[in-house]
Amino acid sequence: MDHGELFRSVGVKTRLVHRVVAEIEGLMVSGQLAPGLKLPAERHLAETLGVSRTVVREATHILTARGLLESRHGYGTIVRQVNRDALVEPLGWLMQANGATLDDLHGVRSILEIEIVRLAAVQASEADIVRLSDIVAQMEQSQDDVVSFVALDGDFHQALSETTHNPLLAVLLDSVRDLMQEIRLQVNRHPAVYKTVVPDHKTIMIAIAARDPEEAVRAMQCHLDHARTFQREFLAEQGRSP
Repeated sequence: MDHGELFRSVGVKTRLVHRVVAEIEGLMVSGQLAPGLKLPAERHLAETLGVSRTVVREATHILTARGLLESRHGYGTIVRQVNRDALVEPLGWLMQANGATLDDLHGVRSILEIEIVRLAAVQASEADIVRLSDIVAQMEQSQDDVVSFVALDGDFHQALSETTHNPLLAVLLDSVRDLMQEIRLQVNRHPAVYKTVVPDHKTIMIAIAARDPEEAVRAMQCHLDHARTFQREFLAEQGRSP
């Protein structure tokens, strides 16, 4: 590949580091810098972009911190395959760093999941419905295995998000999944969780299979209300605030 044709000069202006970052990100998004591709040497890249090597070095450090590039000793810097963690983990850290409360988390989850279930009832495929049904069946068999039950609970909601065929909705819901898993593991000690959560999931699944968006929304809202009640009661028992 002719790197001279691929990269273009970003000019000698302010905030050059960010302009170099944006240039490289743009090439990644367009597919011109594919996962696994090695970037040209720092000196050559700096000359091609019309900036100093220091600017290039700082830009690659930023992109590496974002999980978009990877530095391999003795080889160079390569473009990474963007996976779930590169997108989801920073969102989770951001919520925790800003002191998000359970009420904040519940509010975000409600906004996302209500719209997700509405879309699912309209466009879920037969394969999607079978997948949801299988997860619910596995949940029924996992009453005595807290870790498995909680994981399947998360799988059900993530599978719902994927029925929308909107990757952003799936990523946004996935960003709160790890936080929700920790909460579910604790709240699952509540004696009414199993007898409530499984029927809730069944009702949601049946509404989706029936292609009834309004019933699906009602069922999801009911489920979210149950979940919030369990969380509040558990925290009250532990003498903790939301």
